Amino acid sequence: MTAAYAPRRDLVSKVRRRLTQHDAARPATLAFEQPMLSITFDDFPATAANAGARLLERHGARGTYYAAAGMAGAEGPCGAGYSADDIVRLVDAGHEIGCHTSSHADCARRDVFSTLEDLAHNRDALLRMGAPSPRAHAFPYGETSGALKRNLPPRFMSARGILPGLNVGHTDLSQLRAYPLFGPDGMRRVFDALKKAAKRKAWVIGFTHDVSDAPSAWGTRADELDALLQEAHQLGFVVLPVTAALERRLA
Repeated sequence: MTAAYAPRRDLVSKVRRRLTQHDAARPATLAFEQPMLSITFDDFPATAANAGARLLERHGARGTYYAAAGMAGAEGPCGAGYSADDIVRLVDAGHEIGCHTSSHADCARRDVFSTLEDLAHNRDALLRMGAPSPRAHAFPYGETSGALKRNLPPRFMSARGILPGLNVGHTDLSQLRAYPLFGPDGMRRVFDALKKAAKRKAWVIGFTHDVSDAPSAWGTRADELDALLQEAHQLGFVVLPVTAALERRLA
């Protein structure tokens, strides 16, 4: 997340996103014994590694942290970035470290080879910090292309976008659906999604950035995240990191 950049919103870009969304590079049929919830943090800020992790752990849950190596220790609009110590502590506590590219560039505006090089650079940097090789990826800004989806490294079990929706039935593992846990009506929409998912035994993925009592425009208040986890528990959800949730799919 950088303050200066926003993906294009012109008509051509909107049409391209719609076409990419329907270009299922890794089609799968998902079914689960219980409804599933994954809480994910993009970039990720230090508050997500601290306040966010503590909150999840109090509920017996763990999350997925999509790390961009180039943002480690850097100040941004969501606060200070994570440190190598945060990576080690999160891994030791059972959280998942995912890939978010190193440069946090718009993948839809780069050639595929450049992005693949970036993914490898990010993996190597995270390994040096003490993380295992990431098995989950999230596209910066949610931006991708059909060509990139088809050429993602096989080491990734999944890639996540930012288009809302339940992950159940016919699904594209190269562009999993996710709900923002921030913004106008963001939390209301994800609470509504939980109720729908509980009836269908579907998988809900939520994404955010920082976590605090006074978050950025892209972050989540701690009390709202706490309420979401309480609601998930009451509705019978299993709360797991992305790859662990995907491994619960029925054959």
